[in-house]
Amino acid sequence: MSNDMRRTAAAMRFQATCLAGGLLLAAAAGGADYMKDFDFLAKSVAGRAAALKAKKIDWPAVCARLKPRFQSCASDKEHIANVMELLAALGDSHTGVLAPKTGWDGLPSKWDGLFGGGLWFGWERGRVMLRGVMPGHALGKTLPPGSALIEIAGEPAWLVLEREKRRITRHQGSSSDHSLFSSMGNRLLPFGERQSLELTFLAPDLKPRKATAPRWGPGGKAFYPHTVQLPEGLEPKTGAVSVLLDLPWSGKIGYLRITGSMDEATQAAFSAALDALKGMEALLLDCRGMGGGSDLPAWSMAGRFFTKNTPNGQGRMLTPAGSWQFDGPIVMLQDETEVSSAETFTWAMSETERVVSVGRPTGGWGIIPAVMELPSGLATLRLGVNNRPTPIRGVRTEGAGWPPDIEIPYGPVFCARADPAREVATEVLRVLHAGFPRRDVAKTYAALFAGDIEGFRKAAAKFGKKLAGWSPDTLAKLVGEDLKTTCALDLALAAGGTTDLPDAVHALARIEKLAAAAKNAGLSAERGALAKAAEKLKQEAAAQEEFLKITDAAFAADAKAAAAFRQRHGKTLIGQYAKTKLWK
Repeated sequence: MSNDMRRTAAAMRFQATCLAGGLLLAAAAGGADYMKDFDFLAKSVAGRAAALKAKKIDWPAVCARLKPRFQSCASDKEHIANVMELLAALGDSHTGVLAPKTGWDGLPSKWDGLFGGGLWFGWERGRVMLRGVMPGHALGKTLPPGSALIEIAGEPAWLVLEREKRRITRHQGSSSDHSLFSSMGNRLLPFGERQSLELTFLAPDLKPRKATAPRWGPGGKAFYPHTVQLPEGLEPKTGAVSVLLDLPWSGKIGYLRITGSMDEATQAAFSAALDALKGMEALLLDCRGMGGGSDLPAWSMAGRFFTKNTPNGQGRMLTPAGSWQFDGPIVMLQDETEVSSAETFTWAMSETERVVSVGRPTGGWGIIPAVMELPSGLATLRLGVNNRPTPIRGVRTEGAGWPPDIEIPYGPVFCARADPAREVATEVLRVLHAGFPRRDVAKTYAALFAGDIEGFRKAAAKFGKKLAGWSPDTLAKLVGEDLKTTCALDLALAAGGTTDLPDAVHALARIEKLAAAAKNAGLSAERGALAKAAEKLKQEAAAQEEFLKITDAAFAADAKAAAAFRQRHGKTLIGQYAKTKLWK
């Protein structure tokens, strides 16, 4: 059975569930109430929704397209699915149905058919990198972390994941691709009803590796990132967990990971974990995966790191909290799974320059929602109503996230290391611990990861004068190796890897950024090759963008649009692929 046939069968099963739900729910609201809900949502979004213009959403057109569904709806369950689809069109992770009175059974789910295979992936502008394999996994000896996923069940991986994104975002709003795919990092693979899945990777040596992945890893489990991100011997706890690290340069370095959401329970756990570190000299503050919630706990938790009232923009103050405050150097780890009010905490620590941040951009859930209930009473929902800027710098992070001072790439060399972000953060903290100014340290390391390797060596020479046995060469060498192997990998992917259809749009975006880093690093050969590849990709990328624009969730297009596309782009790779494999 083809993927399209599976999708059709799934849609038929969903419709049957909706009809059955309509028969079972004797108190169904009925067509009149369904239309009241539609009118309520249409007016509420038009009058209150944030970022309609910024996200270029034609709301009247969305309403016109979906209104017939509400008019012909046959059951409460089907009605809730229609509400989900209407709200998902806003492209906002905060906006959507919170609590349907029908229950969630039978409604579309993000996780339908997705399993992890005991693998863990990172998403870098369309390139899907293997970050980890569970211990004891059969693939552990043959599949090296740092490999790029290029095929899933014989199809180009980017096309398969685009299909999954369309399936998910049809009923669930998504503020950013990097947030969506990072949230699926350990459950990314669309198994459907299959028990195993054939995958193809491009290994760091640029050789293809075939792999058969089971639904789950050893013991029927998924890969959990905390197994490699927590310091050895530290077990996860609800809310927060901490430990004093005994490092060669100090035995009083604190590590604190916030594992909960921004609520009172996490605030209490965080305070207890911080209190256990009293007397530390410096702190690794790990916020990766920290959940959202309320801004008040976020500000209060941040207050544990300020000894006096500190302006937080817009007339607000961050006030000292707790019985004592830590005023020593802090390096904060962040990533794409950090969203909503967790990002508020990130802003509070970063915009005030209290920390040096290391990792990845946050998820970009910047719009604040309001909770409301449908007139029918069939569901409560959230609607994003305030596309707020960050309080000090006035940056709107919706869809983009808050960038770290030092961004760690998902390149082949760094992905092959257990926790490269914590590794880099620990080195940065050592330099801060020695007394060097925060801005100088952040600028020096940011330049390194932007490709200025020799500039880093020169600027960091002053660090070595105060740090016994320290040298900038180890990290500089790693960054150089990762940059070179990433250039080689992306050049291979731009040429298709082993697939017959490269992801030209994302490859072009990555290559343009890589070219700047290659220039900074003095990699003239790589820079020239990247420039040639970018030029070749432009026509293919334009064709791919049009293909994605005219096709539906199953990559079908109406006859007129398909004919026009073939006329303009029939000789491109995506044109040939659509003709021979998608539009037969």
